[in-house]
Amino acid sequence: MPKRLTIMISSTVYGAEADLDQIAAILRQQFGYNVLMSKEGSIYVPAGFTPEEACLKAVNDCHLFFGIIFPRYGSGITHKEFLEANRLNKPRWFISHERIEYLRKLLQPKMYTKKGIRKKFSIPKTTVLDSIKVVDMYNDVKANWVQSFTQLSEVMIFLETQFGDMQKRIDELKNLNK
Repeated sequence: MPKRLTIMISSTVYGAEADLDQIAAILRQQFGYNVLMSKEGSIYVPAGFTPEEACLKAVNDCHLFFGIIFPRYGSGITHKEFLEANRLNKPRWFISHERIEYLRKLLQPKMYTKKGIRKKFSIPKTTVLDSIKVVDMYNDVKANWVQSFTQLSEVMIFLETQFGDMQKRIDELKNLNK
């Protein structure tokens, strides 16, 4: 087990650049993690790989996975990263902007049948939400803890609580691998 863990931050980028910079800086500078995040170019891209392939490889290569659901869906790579982290059973944590949690509850009857089957429901792109797929992304990871946030200060509390003690996470990983 390495002395320094690698954590992947997975999220859409546009509209959240400053928040992502601050999150990465705290994980790296205050807590000592090696941070992988496509926004800053810290994901290695093997020759001949597409951006999506490189990002999915990074999910495989990281020790810890931190997913952030903002009200933007983007290209869909983030969603695929979330699904890959689940498939690989990576130690993973998720946070979601409160708008997504609110929309999920509001749109549940429109999006799903009473038996829980996803309907072909969609909404047009708006300034509030660019795709209903962000709600799908939330639903795909809701079996994990998904912490809601409205402000970056709430994210900072979550980061301190979950990642402030790297040695504790190293010990947990050792126990998982036994």
